Amino acid sequence: MSKRSGNASCPNAMFGITLIELVITLSIAAILMTIAVPSFQGLTRANRIAALTNELSSALQLARSEAITRGQTVTLCESDDILDATPSCNPASGDNWNLGWLVFVDNDNDGVLDAGEELLRVGQPSIEAATILSSGSNFADYIKFSSDGQSRGSSGPNGTIAICIAPDERDLILNIIGRLKLDKDQGHCP
Repeated sequence: MSKRSGNASCPNAMFGITLIELVITLSIAAILMTIAVPSFQGLTRANRIAALTNELSSALQLARSEAITRGQTVTLCESDDILDATPSCNPASGDNWNLGWLVFVDNDNDGVLDAGEELLRVGQPSIEAATILSSGSNFADYIKFSSDGQSRGSSGPNGTIAICIAPDERDLILNIIGRLKLDKDQGHCP
């Protein structure tokens, strides 16, 4: 004869959960998920915009650092053909930083990557849903750094590049001496 484990006073007792307990547990889990999922989406969006801001900020800091180190003008320009064997700047695209950018030594100071100029970095946004644009026209085509680290855009020395992933915005504000400041939600995004 085998011995049963369990309650000695109730030899036929069943162990487990009831349907009511299961429904209550699933209801609580559903309520918690309803609260957690939107928060998680906001966190994911914030991390994506931070990563993209860091990518572009890193390219700007590299350009400034190389200009000072080399004693030459280094330019960061927008490009729509970064995957080509010979990528080029595209000033005609008019404020289209979404497709990518180039950092190069600009020997002739024209803001365009020419034959013989050294390409230092090719950058591409890691997020397709992002919009990157310059506010105003100063940085619509390129950003140059002189040998003393000062910035110069296609129409002026300082400006803002807005990085947008709706509804969030981060702004990279570059002043005349080449210093970068991060701000958010300045209203530059569409």
